[in-house]
Amino acid sequence: MFEILKEFGIYGIAIAGLLEATILPIPMETISVPVYLSSREKVAYLLIILLICSTLGSIIGYLFWRKISGPIKNRYLKSEIFVKIKKMYEKNALLTLLTSAFTPIPFEGYIIAAGILEIEFKTFLLGVVFSRILRHFPQGVLVYYYGEKVIKDIGTYSIIIIISIFLIIFIKNFIDKKIKKGNI
Repeated sequence: MFEILKEFGIYGIAIAGLLEATILPIPMETISVPVYLSSREKVAYLLIILLICSTLGSIIGYLFWRKISGPIKNRYLKSEIFVKIKKMYEKNALLTLLTSAFTPIPFEGYIIAAGILEIEFKTFLLGVVFSRILRHFPQGVLVYYYGEKVIKDIGTYSIIIIISIFLIIFIKNFIDKKIKKGNI
């Protein structure tokens, strides 16, 4: 199935984007990066398609899980992974969705949890859009500029990007706390 999605290029990206937040059991990069490499001149277009379709898939997943959350809420609330996600959402829903771009917890888990926990839709949508941008745009930019060389170095770049993002979030939170306390 995944080879078929790669062969369909733009359509494969669109389908995989829709499925990413619902039932795609593998990292999206296994589909998107090869498609980017085969169409480097279209990377920006492919990224936009992926962002739109992934967001739509996320909305569908969110609405589905929100709709059926009543009858199944108790069953899933006890699983270990769900308990971790629930705690993160309770602390800061937007930040939780943003960090979903970089955690080993599958993205579908965040979407399921957001729907079941009935996270505010605006916060959900904002978090999904920005988490998908944080996850996919750096890969597209790297493929556009460096081509196949990036495949060898993607681990290094990913670590640098992740560290940079967490540093930015940490600094922002530190400054916000100082401002609240009146120390700045």
